[in-house]
Amino acid sequence: MTVRPYEKRDFRYVQDICMQTSKYADNDTPINRAIMLPMYCDFYLDFQPECCFVAVDDDDVPVGYVLCVVDLDRYQECMEQLYLPLVRKVSGGDYFRFVAEIKVCERYVRQGYTAHFYVNVLPDSRRQGAGTQLVQALENKLKDMFVEGMYLITGQKDKETRAFYEQLGYEDIDYLSGSVVYGKKLFSEDE
Repeated sequence: MTVRPYEKRDFRYVQDICMQTSKYADNDTPINRAIMLPMYCDFYLDFQPECCFVAVDDDDVPVGYVLCVVDLDRYQECMEQLYLPLVRKVSGGDYFRFVAEIKVCERYVRQGYTAHFYVNVLPDSRRQGAGTQLVQALENKLKDMFVEGMYLITGQKDKETRAFYEQLGYEDIDYLSGSVVYGKKLFSEDE
């Protein structure tokens, strides 16, 4: 397993991994893609590819990724104008939940957790270090960019994922309905 920066040729692989690791893994239809990919994948690849990394197999085929956004203002603007209108037409419930989540994220930015990220690894490629390597690659990139901190949101009942982030030094900084927000400062107070 190797981790490398995302390249444009990885686009469809990353989208497929997004779907295969989503709640629609067993129902990958065009409509479900129209819901999931705009919210959790495409913006990052289109507007912040320099903050995206892929874990690849021996044939250089992506089996996992980490996607990140460091400019929340641009993210909100692009999401509202480019990505979410179709989601709203297809699934109003998903749209309104996602917009509420974006608004809540502003509080974490004010606390210094300015980068938001997602990590997904295909089930057959888990427990091989890909997730850890992906997060570490992103952390190093964000440190080089002088990003103060990063955060993610995961399911409160997903004990395995929560343990993974806690092992990497992430702390629970907030609780949302059914979810836990984990954050990590990349620089200490004295740096």
